[in-house]
Amino acid sequence: MAKTDPLAQLKDIHLPDPVGWWPLAPGWYLLLFLGLCLTIALFCFINKRRRHALAKNQAIALLNTYEKLYEEEQNTALTSSLISELLRRVALTYYPRTEVASLHGDAWLHFLNQTSKGIEFDSVREALLDAPFKTECHQDLKLLFHKARLWIKQRKVPCSN
Repeated sequence: MAKTDPLAQLKDIHLPDPVGWWPLAPGWYLLLFLGLCLTIALFCFINKRRRHALAKNQAIALLNTYEKLYEEEQNTALTSSLISELLRRVALTYYPRTEVASLHGDAWLHFLNQTSKGIEFDSVREALLDAPFKTECHQDLKLLFHKARLWIKQRKVPCSN
């Protein structure tokens, strides 16, 4: 009787099928959900900031236009009235109408001083309050432009009035 080699009867190693990527493990679903929530929250936050800054950015752009107009024409009365109107429009956007609409003169100047951080409008009182009503007035409005720009940039969240 011939002896057969038992090792020759062994078959080669059979590897299991590779593991597929689908279906995902439950942890991946949680990670995808959290990523989606984070993306939506970030989008809402950025959109809200952009909406809040829209009025401020438009006011700064308008102030820059007024500054170019002033450099060309040197019309102090017109420019100071435009700046005063712009400041009032910005104030009506960012503060309650009942608090701002009736202010004029020194009360308006006091409101601007009170709502600013480190900006004093007392030094530009004449340019802001008196110059719009004078026909022959030649003042340098650069300080008024500077203070108005700073005050506008300090505004944060518009009021819903």
